[in-house]
Amino acid sequence: MNFFTKEHLDVRKTYNTTNQANYWLSTIDTTSLNKELSLYLQEDATSFIERMPYFFFATSSANGNTNVNFKGAEGGKLIKVLNSKKLIFPDYSGNGILHSVGDINSNPNVGMLIIDFNKNIRLKISGRATILDDKEKISQYLDYFETYNINRLIEIDIDYVIPNCSTNINVVKKYLLG
Repeated sequence: MNFFTKEHLDVRKTYNTTNQANYWLSTIDTTSLNKELSLYLQEDATSFIERMPYFFFATSSANGNTNVNFKGAEGGKLIKVLNSKKLIFPDYSGNGILHSVGDINSNPNVGMLIIDFNKNIRLKISGRATILDDKEKISQYLDYFETYNINRLIEIDIDYVIPNCSTNINVVKKYLLG
């Protein structure tokens, strides 16, 4: 799958960033959680993802309305990496609106933004989501997620993963710390 469209290539040309983007993209395999990515993150990519207790999750309905949710788990185990191209996490009911679940049922394309504010690391993951609500399938993961109150899981087939520029993470730290 070619993740970038003609429009992406055109804006790089318009803003004279084609060479910069090509150089950067040539230094890392963006198709899976791999060794190159781990080197960039300065830790194993799977370990990074699995240690994070929160992330931002983007979905879009069939008609293009976008939605971004904060996902978090107090126990700290929120995402389970199944292999270099697949991960899974629980979807908690929260307010019962199930915005993300409804979006996924009409448009499986999703995005994840995982940020470690302490180490200045951001990771973007794009992929296709599937809702798993079969109790037998869910039961295979209960011990990992430290809770038995899981109604459904969201499984992501990874299309694209890339470290995101961490330049402005310090803005959040300065705001929070005063």
